[in-house]
Amino acid sequence: MRGAMHTPLPPFVLTALVFAVPQALAQPAAPATPPPHQTAAAPQPAPAPTSPPATAAPAPQAAAAATPAPQPWKFSGLMFGDYYGFADDHDPKWDGQQGFWFRRIYFTFDYTFNPRLMTRLRLEANSNGTLANTNLTAYVKDAYLRWTLGGQHQLFLGIQQTPTFEFLESVWGLRHIEKAPADLYRIDSARDFGIGLQGPIAGSTALRYAVEFGNDSGQNSEVDANKGVRAAVRFDRNPGLFVEGAYAFLDRPNDQDRQIVQLFGGFRAPRGRVGLMYLYQQRQAGSVANATGLDLDVYSGFAVWDLVPKKWTLFGRVDRFDDPNPDGPRIDYLPLSALAPFTLTIAGVDWALYGTLRLSPNVEWVTYGDPTSGPDLDDDVIVRATFFWSW
Repeated sequence: MRGAMHTPLPPFVLTALVFAVPQALAQPAAPATPPPHQTAAAPQPAPAPTSPPATAAPAPQAAAAATPAPQPWKFSGLMFGDYYGFADDHDPKWDGQQGFWFRRIYFTFDYTFNPRLMTRLRLEANSNGTLANTNLTAYVKDAYLRWTLGGQHQLFLGIQQTPTFEFLESVWGLRHIEKAPADLYRIDSARDFGIGLQGPIAGSTALRYAVEFGNDSGQNSEVDANKGVRAAVRFDRNPGLFVEGAYAFLDRPNDQDRQIVQLFGGFRAPRGRVGLMYLYQQRQAGSVANATGLDLDVYSGFAVWDLVPKKWTLFGRVDRFDDPNPDGPRIDYLPLSALAPFTLTIAGVDWALYGTLRLSPNVEWVTYGDPTSGPDLDDDVIVRATFFWSW
């Protein structure tokens, strides 16, 4: 670490001081307030006793000018990653691998035009999750306009979060530990470019809906005429019971369409939460030669308990993928075999050190079922010290 240094003031600061200081000294001093016995300029006859004169209220314009208006813009961000070690893995490329990586860096700019209209631009960068030697490159994660209608419904236009697992991820509440199943196993995209609408149903505080129509290309540019439609409806008493149903139809070229059905429910209490999820995806073979249709089933359950509120949190989660996942080898930071069904177990503790700074020792353990071909697969065991902070 370098020693402390005295940095000279930039020229523009010195220039400002040269002009500002003489002007400040030239300002006339405010007249001194006379003591109470000198308030009268000359003797006057004693008036009849009256109430003390009321102090004149400042004009509305002066009061408004005295209170600075809040800034219409806001910068925020977060970072999280791990020191990781692959204690065991089905792929020799990863077996014994260890090191540091950033799994997410966010830099967000929000601008509020008025109470009903705002926009967001968010950039994201990540370390490469496939052991490729590449730099962290920023890309656009969110870019949308949000218009609040009638004080309750919100209309989105641009690159936005999809409703498939937005609520599930918020209840899980530990995105820095792991993604929601539909996102992790590459079943659906976390973002899409399109138009979305969400809000309460019939003015209810517990019933809500969300719909979205988009390119089904994630943050990437559109390359075909096919589109995707997603919708979700939920009942949520917080604290208390919650249940959500989500559906997606994703139109793909060559009739290789996909459909997703997801059911999610559980309970939230002041110091803990539990959730259960079932997800089904149908992938049609379409008109592509030698293509095979797939029916994929995923089950997931988690429990989170605040051992010491706002300080220590215990968590555990189990995902069961009942079929071989053809996208498994392409999963960043947790490459999975495409040859066998598997069970992922996650467990650890989340420690809030100071403010938003958190440290979370945890383990991810993948066990495989019988492979479709070849010998049995070794388990994947990843030990991690996860760090997180935001501002």
